[in-house]
Amino acid sequence: MPAATVTALSDEALMAQVQAGDLDQLTGLFERYHGPLFGFLARLANGDRDLAQDLTQNVFVRVLRYRASYQPGQPFRAWVYQMARHVWADHYQRQRPSADLEEVEKTAAHGRQAQAQRAATDQHQALHEALGLLPAAQREVLLLHRFQGFDYAEIGEQLGCTAGAARVKAHRALDALRKIYLS
Repeated sequence: MPAATVTALSDEALMAQVQAGDLDQLTGLFERYHGPLFGFLARLANGDRDLAQDLTQNVFVRVLRYRASYQPGQPFRAWVYQMARHVWADHYQRQRPSADLEEVEKTAAHGRQAQAQRAATDQHQALHEALGLLPAAQREVLLLHRFQGFDYAEIGEQLGCTAGAARVKAHRALDALRKIYLS
């Protein structure tokens, strides 16, 4: 299919073709979503670009592997970000047993370092450091809403809650971020 036709097709139409066995159409979806998914996963991984790249590749491997689970009419964007959340959760679960103490030490050291360098650190860097100190669930809600542009209904669908509950989670995460950032 010519490149101009691929760009004219919606994400959902491309995914329908992938489901039907035209695996070349995954290239168009990869080109559209690689950057945003990489950014999302890099933020979840506190800026670890190598890890984010690996996880992004795993998302597209899963898109291919689980293409039959995509339901036509479902927004592809929400489905692929749900897949990314699962890839992140699986990675986090595999790393968790050996990383708990290290994570606590890293977070404490990071907090002390953030306090010592606050005067020299610009606002953008300080915000990203504060975001990294949030619990993963709160960081995820903020990233989906503020950085990836998901509305509360889409976030609620991914988290298995109502749009109102997603809004409350985002508000609480923002409050926690504010406390960390201003402390």
